[in-house]
Amino acid sequence: MIKNNPREWSDLLQDTLWAYRTSKRDAIDCTTYELVYRHEAIIPAEINVRTIRVDKQDGMTSDACQEAMSIMNLDLEAKREQALTSLVKQKKLTAESCNKRVRSKSFQLNDLVWKVKLPTGHKDYLYGKWTPQWEATFRIIKVYSGNSYGLQHMNGNIIKTNIKGKFIKAYHPTIWEKYAQNIQKSFPEFWKTMQK
Repeated sequence: MIKNNPREWSDLLQDTLWAYRTSKRDAIDCTTYELVYRHEAIIPAEINVRTIRVDKQDGMTSDACQEAMSIMNLDLEAKREQALTSLVKQKKLTAESCNKRVRSKSFQLNDLVWKVKLPTGHKDYLYGKWTPQWEATFRIIKVYSGNSYGLQHMNGNIIKTNIKGKFIKAYHPTIWEKYAQNIQKSFPEFWKTMQK
């Protein structure tokens, strides 16, 4: 509709919204109009169909109108409950499919971890796209509920804020660090002279 007349989008907006609000949604199994106004929308093509509103104007008794309205309200409540259960079921299926590949991370006290550099996505002008995204090396000094951890830098500085588990990852020493550890264990005198 808008491709042919791009300058008339504001004129077509009401028609588009009407179509969206009166079309059936798969998630709730009814229209949004029906959930809000307690009855189906009367489309102009169906204007000759008699409704409770028209019958009330034509002399339908108030008891009959009230009875019909209460039946419609019961139907509406049932539809709302059905829509809610359908939404809950759909969200559960979505969560299951999204969490298939999620691996839970849990750390213990004194584990060595890397912490993500915040703000994420920040690029250093010297390194460009090779800007490191992780800061090393931190030790976990406290485990909080909700997958949150207290961290301490290897130089002894404690980070004042708790860090969520999704912003840290396990630290694995590099080949050079393993090599240095082996030298330190095997040749302690040589290691001391190297440190001076």
